[in-house]
Amino acid sequence: MGLLVDGPLLGQLTAFFPAILLAASVFYFCALGLYRLTLHPLAKFPGPKVSAFTGWYEFYLDLFGAPRRTFAFRVQRMHEKYGPIVRINPHELHVSDPDFFDVLNAGGSARRDKYPPSASVQGTPDGIFGTVSHEAHRRRRGAVSGFFSKQSLLRDEHLVHDKANLLCNVFRSAMDEGRAINVRVPLLAFGTDFYCAHALGERGNMHLLEDEKKAQVWRDSIVGLLHVTPVVRQFPWVLPYAFGLPSWFIRWISSDMALVVDVFTDILKQAEAAVDESRRPKAVYKGRSNLMDTILASELPRGEKTADRIAQEGFTILTASGDTLGRVMTTAIYHLHCNPEYLARLREELKEMMPDPDVDVPLTKIESLPWLTAVIKESLRIAGLITARTVLQAPNECLKFQDWVIPRNTPVGMTTSDLMLDPAAFPEPKRFDPGRWEPSHPLYAQSTGHFVAFSRGHRNCIGLNLAWAQMYIALAKILRRFELELFDVVRERDIDHHRDCFLGEPRDDTKGVRVKVLGLLE
Repeated sequence: MGLLVDGPLLGQLTAFFPAILLAASVFYFCALGLYRLTLHPLAKFPGPKVSAFTGWYEFYLDLFGAPRRTFAFRVQRMHEKYGPIVRINPHELHVSDPDFFDVLNAGGSARRDKYPPSASVQGTPDGIFGTVSHEAHRRRRGAVSGFFSKQSLLRDEHLVHDKANLLCNVFRSAMDEGRAINVRVPLLAFGTDFYCAHALGERGNMHLLEDEKKAQVWRDSIVGLLHVTPVVRQFPWVLPYAFGLPSWFIRWISSDMALVVDVFTDILKQAEAAVDESRRPKAVYKGRSNLMDTILASELPRGEKTADRIAQEGFTILTASGDTLGRVMTTAIYHLHCNPEYLARLREELKEMMPDPDVDVPLTKIESLPWLTAVIKESLRIAGLITARTVLQAPNECLKFQDWVIPRNTPVGMTTSDLMLDPAAFPEPKRFDPGRWEPSHPLYAQSTGHFVAFSRGHRNCIGLNLAWAQMYIALAKILRRFELELFDVVRERDIDHHRDCFLGEPRDDTKGVRVKVLGLLE
């Protein structure tokens, strides 16, 4: 009898189960949202209610927002309305005050963990960039810091000159053929080829400078990778999962992404070979001949010397090195040719240092040039490359900002591109003015104090010595050897940021910063 009664009741409950589940879900999310708005530790901080209620607001804007309406630009408007500290999602604060940068990015004994969604954008959780834990990051970075030192760079300085001369061959070829070139492509190729030669050895050399079509394909692939950043922020498993899929399947989805995965696979094979070599009896290490050897010869535990982790380290720096440098040098070339008085002054400085434009001048001499240094620093500043916020957590202390006390372990982000274009720190921030970096300038100390192109603290850019060397040598050679002319370049279309893809990207209809090579300089 009970079974007869229970049967119909069970059927009715089953019929209503979807409605019950829906009602329970709505109640849960409403209750969660109410908690976030009223009882959450960050409820007292200013910001729009929709951001405090749900993190999907960011996802919606990044995927469906029009250019300059993505979440990074919305955060800028939040600061205009709510002030220098804003709650931008249920869990995270964002600060726009340049004076707070050294507090958040503290060095010394301060401990800073990286917020997992911020660490995941390159899909390499075991590389230095993607490491969350402060202690793990310190160990991993310490193992390779010597490889990226100035001393290590000077041992391979000839590689910078070799790649820069190949770069000049690209410009000379364009001159001989009378065609315009998008300078971002060969400049990206220069940065990538040098990194491969320096860090991966000849086996990893992509030879982009010797194949312009291949360089263009790689540039398109890097841009394609950048464009998935908004998705990866919300779904951090996407890239690590993609790296494990068959290349034919990835190629069916996206040819750009397939090339990126193929490059990662090649680096992984190199890492596997290096690991196998290191484990042979009486294996002889070559010292610090490349990045992989450096990791394998370090005092890191065996679990930190797996092929997959080494490959992630190599891939992270590869993808970070080429396009960032290319963008900065592209910015320099554009603004110098828009300001001929600055270019003329630089050419005079270079001619005095390099009377013969075809002779390689040591880096130690080139980096002593004050106006070239000022031009590079201003290009780094005005390029404002990193439009994605860097988010850190202080697990052992409450941070203080003005009258606000930020609870310990709260994710707090700052955006270097916003700081480098802050009119309070840099008057007329959109005006290219290398003079602000001359010691005689009245705001020189202020400008220097707020220069954060390579970040600061424990997580500053590990490759800054390599970056400076490449920019010094490549720009010196190009601007000393060639007479260039901008060709159909519009700043609003081809230079200014219109979308946050970790790096700021120009408009979708950009034609690139194209130049014609008019001739050789004596």
